[in-house]
Amino acid sequence: MGKRAASLALVGAALAATTLGASADAQAQAQAGLLCPGNAICLWRGQYHTGARYVWTGGYHDLPAGFTDHVGSFRADRTGAFIDWATGKVCHPVRKGDYGDFYLRGFGGKMDAVGNTC
Repeated sequence: MGKRAASLALVGAALAATTLGASADAQAQAQAGLLCPGNAICLWRGQYHTGARYVWTGGYHDLPAGFTDHVGSFRADRTGAFIDWATGKVCHPVRKGDYGDFYLRGFGGKMDAVGNTC
């Protein structure tokens, strides 16, 4: 009976940890929605929408110095384009609803500008 109780306790702890991890992701996404105004694309220096934030609402703009090649996460509530000028123009279109929680490992580590289209 003692082994069974210990097994049940381990299963319960694993289930609680899994549930807490899922709710942390949901909380981060909900927080990002509150931190980014409508009809904008928001960029953060940190992952999961943390750290300094840059709000883009249209037109072509070079990123501020702290964001150039260092966008850790983003959330898009409009269409736009992320642009890298390092080796010529490389452009990634962004659609409303797109987001990246760990974007620095991808194009966020390269992008220099935001614009309406490629």
